[in-house]
Amino acid sequence: MLIITNGNQTEPLIQFNNFQMEQEVKGNFTISFNTFNVDNNPAYHMLQVESVVTVEDYDFRVKQMKENRHAKSVTAISTFYDLIDTRKNEIYGGTRKFNEFLTFVLGGTAWRFTFDTDLNEYRLIENFGDNNIIALVQALCQVYECEYVIMPNNRIHFSKQVGGDYDAQYRYGYNVKALSKNVDTTNLKTYIEGYGAASESGGQLFVSYESPYAQKYGKREADPVHDDRFTNGQALVDHIRSMLTDFPEVTFELDSIELTNKELGERIWLIYEPMGMEFQTRILSQNKGFVNGRLTTISVVLGNRVPRSTSDILISQKVEIDENKKITRSKFEQTNDRITMEVETIGESISKLELTDKEIKLSVDETNKSLAEFKITSQQISTRIENKVDNLSSEFVQTSNEFRTSINDNGRAISTMRQDLAGFEFTVNSRFNETNSKITQTENQIRFEVVKKDEYNGRTITSMINQDPYAVSISADKINLNGAVMVNGTISGATSIQVTDNITVGNTLNIGQSWTGNYNINFGGGAGAMQIKAYSDQIILSAMGGVRIPEGYLNMQNGYAIGSNSYDLRLDHNGANRLYVRKNGYEYGWIEIVNK
Repeated sequence: MLIITNGNQTEPLIQFNNFQMEQEVKGNFTISFNTFNVDNNPAYHMLQVESVVTVEDYDFRVKQMKENRHAKSVTAISTFYDLIDTRKNEIYGGTRKFNEFLTFVLGGTAWRFTFDTDLNEYRLIENFGDNNIIALVQALCQVYECEYVIMPNNRIHFSKQVGGDYDAQYRYGYNVKALSKNVDTTNLKTYIEGYGAASESGGQLFVSYESPYAQKYGKREADPVHDDRFTNGQALVDHIRSMLTDFPEVTFELDSIELTNKELGERIWLIYEPMGMEFQTRILSQNKGFVNGRLTTISVVLGNRVPRSTSDILISQKVEIDENKKITRSKFEQTNDRITMEVETIGESISKLELTDKEIKLSVDETNKSLAEFKITSQQISTRIENKVDNLSSEFVQTSNEFRTSINDNGRAISTMRQDLAGFEFTVNSRFNETNSKITQTENQIRFEVVKKDEYNGRTITSMINQDPYAVSISADKINLNGAVMVNGTISGATSIQVTDNITVGNTLNIGQSWTGNYNINFGGGAGAMQIKAYSDQIILSAMGGVRIPEGYLNMQNGYAIGSNSYDLRLDHNGANRLYVRKNGYEYGWIEIVNK
């Protein structure tokens, strides 16, 4: 029974004959039948062009129909081919796995897919997309050298070769009733050359293959293959050999009494004594019909699979390449919004370029050694270089109003530099996080700063020099000035000055701001053993060993010369040649000074 669907209506089609379902390895899948305008045939009038016929969970769309008053003759193809009217306008080119390409192609449709695991390899397809889905599926099969078979319930299965190999036999007199043979040598070639990728020395990988059937059919040269994806000689030989048709194309039309359980594409042994045949071939197409109400294979077409034998070991091939050469591979991915290119020496290094409408990224990564990255947008340029051995790296970032550089150790900035419209800043940090120094420059200031953290007491020590148009400020626990220090101006402050060498003062040494203060000049520290003291309106000289004037004069004015700690005991000078000893205003005597 057939089921007919037209719009939202579904009815069975019961009265039909001459039903044939033909399916081919290359993908074609059609049905044809006749049906009649009789009672008990509910779907007859629903059966129109573009209606859907369902047979055992396979759906077919009516594409051709001949009709008269009494009957209709119908041809329909699998609804999988409806996808020829569905486009993928996006670009999804590049180097991707089979699964990724198929997901892009069939995503968003009612069709699911499965595939043999050996197909899920990386292949390069440039500018993939911008076409209808059927064309894209065929392009994939061409690149991956595979076949597909349409399965029930809207599923597509992909294999290198559809159908299994179960060592089945078709043999005349046993399960074969009739056989016809067709032979075609139009495409027969026995020799082919291949050109692969260029080598680092400037040469190019070259291989050639000559089929063992050249001894039988002569040397027939095929067009050479150029494919720079190949860097390995044996891989290229396998590729060009698979493209060579070096044996006559043979097809057989077979009627058999044992076909019901055979798969499309299945490898079988054909033994037909009347023609002297015994070799393995494939089921290239199946023709099914209803027998006793069951869909049954009634005929097949067989085709040759190139026979292989031990003579393959002696295949003549030429490979001009160093087989120890490093294996490289390239990858190209393209979508509407991104292009990615990669070149990789497997296990050693990889370079990558990625372009979008917003940015460009470029990187070269040498495994376990070093990495360099470059990134550019309309607003920023940045670079990064990393040494993976010692975990050192450097970075540079540039915008329209700023650039920054840094040298890093294990991800921590050690040396940084930043420059923008406000000024310039340079920082150096200790690799062990103990000290750092910084230079900052703006239009009206230069600042030098060194900071150290004492790991024993946690104290932070900072020294700083700050310069602006008005002053230079120096801040530190200690300031060491070595060499001649010239000062033109005033030295002022509120702290002590310690000098271990001589001090020379030009004219005047001013101590204190008021004559009524208490000021000292100490000798030998602050113990007071030797001292000049200014107290109120007096100058006091004191020393443990006395005060001496070894030579020269002690000039005294206004009569008052020398005082004593004893109350009102003093020496007065009369302005002439006498020194008077007086106490409490009473004169005790004098010393006459006589000129010699």
